[in-house]
Amino acid sequence: MLLKSYGETSGWHELKTEWPKYGSKPIVIDDRTFLFRDFTYQDLVDSGADVIVLSDPAGGLQVYSQDEIDAVAQYASTGHVVLGTFVVFQWYQTDNRGLAPIFGLSSQIAYNTFAVSLSNLFKKVGEDQCLFSGLSGGYWRSKGYPSTQRPISLLPWPAALAGASIAAESDVFNGIVSTFNGGTYTAIYISNFPEYRGGVNDKQLLYNAVTCYVTQ
Repeated sequence: MLLKSYGETSGWHELKTEWPKYGSKPIVIDDRTFLFRDFTYQDLVDSGADVIVLSDPAGGLQVYSQDEIDAVAQYASTGHVVLGTFVVFQWYQTDNRGLAPIFGLSSQIAYNTFAVSLSNLFKKVGEDQCLFSGLSGGYWRSKGYPSTQRPISLLPWPAALAGASIAAESDVFNGIVSTFNGGTYTAIYISNFPEYRGGVNDKQLLYNAVTCYVTQ
């Protein structure tokens, strides 16, 4: 289920019907109910979602209140996967850095408020076989929006790690895919925008991210 995000994107829309191309585990995607709506913890509980997705919220000027940040953290802690993509944490006056610790990233540093171009060639640096299922070899090329959220002041992503591990990187760690073991949940962060006009590799990665860590 997508929470407050940038808006409707082709990747999630296409995965609603195309998911059998990427794996055997069925997925149902609600990309409308809370896309532009405030929500509470009880809303998340009532949804029954296995996975909650934050798709470029700051880039879409979607501000998460402290109550909503707490709701995401609490819902994750009860055993649900959290996936974030692209400009989640900060964009000009939109400051969602309170979400960063949910992903094992620092809320104490500033994130870029300008477009950081990316080649979109990602190199695997981790051994997560499930997350990279269907992405053969050591690299893959994303066709999603070729830009990335990134720590400010020209810092690469390792400067922001606060428990997360980098599973893949692009352009010497300017772009990343990271995973975080929160003890009772897993959070995945993808710093480019694979669901925005992305291709087969992007949809495979998104499918993997929402199916690999679900334990129910």
